[in-house]
Amino acid sequence: MKPFVVCIAVVMLQYQISNVQASEPVGESTVAPGLLAKQGEAVITQDMFSARAAMIPAELRQEVLRNPGRFREILGNMLLNAQLAAKARAAGFDKQTMAASRMQLAAEGELALVWLHHYVETQPDADYEQLAQEYYLLNSDEYLTAETIDVSHILIADKERSEPEARELAINLHQQVTQDPSLFDSLVTEFSEDSSAVSNEGKITKVKRGDMVGPFEDVAFALENKEISAPVKTEFGYHIIRLDDRVAPKVQGFEQIKGELIVLEMERHETRLRRNYVDGLIANEIEVSEAAMDELISRLLADTEQAGDGVDSE
Repeated sequence: MKPFVVCIAVVMLQYQISNVQASEPVGESTVAPGLLAKQGEAVITQDMFSARAAMIPAELRQEVLRNPGRFREILGNMLLNAQLAAKARAAGFDKQTMAASRMQLAAEGELALVWLHHYVETQPDADYEQLAQEYYLLNSDEYLTAETIDVSHILIADKERSEPEARELAINLHQQVTQDPSLFDSLVTEFSEDSSAVSNEGKITKVKRGDMVGPFEDVAFALENKEISAPVKTEFGYHIIRLDDRVAPKVQGFEQIKGELIVLEMERHETRLRRNYVDGLIANEIEVSEAAMDELISRLLADTEQAGDGVDSE
């Protein structure tokens, strides 16, 4: 199974303070096996940091861990949390009802996520290639290649001449190729001011929508085969465009996209496993004491009102 990364940090007293830096690494002579860092009463082990690193999205993890600044930032936050937690335990604060309940909620939330990850990881793999083939057969129209065209063009730039002069020359050249289309290639050589015309003779191949500036593209894709356009104005000047060839969209072969589809089916399989398992738990009957719920809501509302009164009185 492809690893499912737990991307939520449920850590009591998790302050995200970006300017907290870890202390200098402890010298090797004072580092116990498995110890990563110490600061005050705080101790961070390698296992603790590994657990924190698992919360970083898989696609970002290597980048973050290879960045010394980000590594130290994460370690610094962990050390700060550990010091605050140590102070709380020393004061007996972790024994107070509200603190203990929040610690239990955090622990259960984290355990639930890790267990769900473990459950998905330990389920049998599906036949991903077979699933990919089935999906491909049912949805092959999703895997069409883009329509492409081959064009040739003459560019009359309006940087070194006035815009009316450029337009007049373009109109004159268009009239010539309209009367005798065989002149097009020789006029490219003689008049085109596209810097690439020397090497490509004005030819641009395998053009997809989005490759060219809008006005050029709109006209080029609307042409019939071998049709020559009227002058088209763009930010570069005036273009006279000839459509040389058009390749219609076609369905890509399964082998071309098999790898992509297999990855997709692996992700879908994980999602199905996770959803089905969770749905089964959600389907269990819920038993709620209506009296207890009413009493709890009344008490919480009263506590909220008292807290609001305390703020107002200040």
